Amino acid sequence: MKKEITHNFLAATASKADNAYLDGEMDSPYVFVKNGYLVVHHKPEGPYPVVIPCPGARLIVNGQECTQPTPVSMQDTVLLEAVNERREGEWSLTISSDGLQAILRISPTVIIHREVAELPAASKLQLAVVEREERLPSLTWNELLQELSRLGINYGVDWEACSRGVTSCTEEEVVIARGIPAEPGKDGWVELLFPYNSKVPVLAEEKETVDFRKRYVFTSVVEGEILAVKHLPGLGRPGTSVKGDVIVSPAPRDFALSAGEGAVLTRDGERVVAARAGRPVAYRSRNLVRVSVLPELVHTGDVDLASGNIAFRGDVVIAGNVEEGMAVEAGGNVRVDGLVSGAKIQATESILIRGNILASVVTAGGTPAFMQEVLPQVHVLATGLREMIMAIYQLLGHPAFKQGDLKGGIGPLLKLLLEGKFRHLPAAAEAFKKQVKTLPSGLAGEGLDEFIQEVERVVVHSPLAIRDIQEVEKLAQRALKWEQAFASPPSVESDVVASNILNSTVMATGDVRVVGSGCYNSRIQAGKKVTVHGVFRGGEIQAGEDVHLGELGSRGGAITKVVAGPRAIVTVKYAFENALVLVGGRVYRFDRKEKDVRLWLDKEGNLRSCGIPA
Repeated sequence: MKKEITHNFLAATASKADNAYLDGEMDSPYVFVKNGYLVVHHKPEGPYPVVIPCPGARLIVNGQECTQPTPVSMQDTVLLEAVNERREGEWSLTISSDGLQAILRISPTVIIHREVAELPAASKLQLAVVEREERLPSLTWNELLQELSRLGINYGVDWEACSRGVTSCTEEEVVIARGIPAEPGKDGWVELLFPYNSKVPVLAEEKETVDFRKRYVFTSVVEGEILAVKHLPGLGRPGTSVKGDVIVSPAPRDFALSAGEGAVLTRDGERVVAARAGRPVAYRSRNLVRVSVLPELVHTGDVDLASGNIAFRGDVVIAGNVEEGMAVEAGGNVRVDGLVSGAKIQATESILIRGNILASVVTAGGTPAFMQEVLPQVHVLATGLREMIMAIYQLLGHPAFKQGDLKGGIGPLLKLLLEGKFRHLPAAAEAFKKQVKTLPSGLAGEGLDEFIQEVERVVVHSPLAIRDIQEVEKLAQRALKWEQAFASPPSVESDVVASNILNSTVMATGDVRVVGSGCYNSRIQAGKKVTVHGVFRGGEIQAGEDVHLGELGSRGGAITKVVAGPRAIVTVKYAFENALVLVGGRVYRFDRKEKDVRLWLDKEGNLRSCGIPA
């Protein structure tokens, strides 16, 4: 801020001082300021009065400026200069980052007028000034109009606010133009008309009578029942910046609803209906929701050489045993009413074995067989095309858009969007093409190459040649179908429940629960909790969460190990020597028999334990 200094003069001489004094003679020297004059009086032989300068005024004696207390005589020429000050104002006009406001920041011009104050007589006189502040606007209408033109601000100008800005004498910010913000659309969603999670319930406690048939009931539907309803997204409304540019509203999130086996999608794509009786399931991957109806396969006898292995996409119920060397694979739940001996059981969801597991491998909640590497890129394409279609419709409906510019088709508008907000789509198309080439022979579905060529034509090579928005809509629908084809269901938290486990390996993404006498020489791996009501003797437990055991280890010192996560609590009713427990990597080895043991990590990461010696 620039400062400008001006001066007001007051002068006094010895003769003026004599004439100005009206109150008679005084013995002591004195000086005072009255009616704009500096009056000095003293005896010829002295002493002289002293004048003390002050800020805002200059004391000049006989042509020399004095900055320290200075004696003055009646023969001196004394000048007083009152110093005025001018601080030039500043202003700036900026556009907010979202383009919706033009903000005028003002700091006014300030002029400080000063006069030397009238002071009573004193032998030592401290000068003083009287100040008056004047504020002036720091910009003119012409300056503001020129800046508006330079910045291209031509929409939503508040001329009343502009007038207030050019006349403002205070330091402030004034919004002198406002655009119209884009209104976001309403996200779409899929409403499921059945329970999403249909997990196997927990078995009864040790003293409770277990009725497997009643305790394990899955959700079921009948043919023709509506399973899911898609609620469409609502388009937003584009806005306008203070420069008159169109602001495209963010595209609302949309979900694609599809039907898997046992279900059909209505023609409008907004409902999934059961095509048969069975258990409904829904898989969600990003913005895809696929609803299916899984059948239930009931095998009334044993799974043996006579029946062969069982592989079924839905739920499997086996009334007998699963014998040595046999395998059962299910895309849903598995229930075995007998025992599993020397066999392999694998299910995408939960497994219930009413009998014992002997020398077998049981896996619940395995990951899909093939993880689609190309899914991220096809998702970018499908989502980007849908959002670009919404943006085109918004721009076509905006009053500032000239329909006459598109007589030859929407190609210019499409190219404009691909060079702006959707410039990532050509790169995604190229990356998708390269990834598809790396897939093993025969894995790519029929028509994929033709789809890639169409994507390249629309978003890479010839966007200007596109005449109708329906071409882009058809391409977006095809992208959505390919995304659905490549999507695989997410891994679920699946449980294993069994009576007893011997010489076996049991793995589950959820909980493992053993409700009989216990486990012997076995390995248990659970993503969540492990509960063994009886003994765990020989082998290893790995659990992501808490572990509850009735008895750990053996009198003979069989190697028995429990590994749990850092937030887990391991509870053991009775533990033998040489049993080993790791919680979050911290080791606790039992060197004596203990009962009612509880192990956990405190806030500092130290292993804590409490127990009673047996």
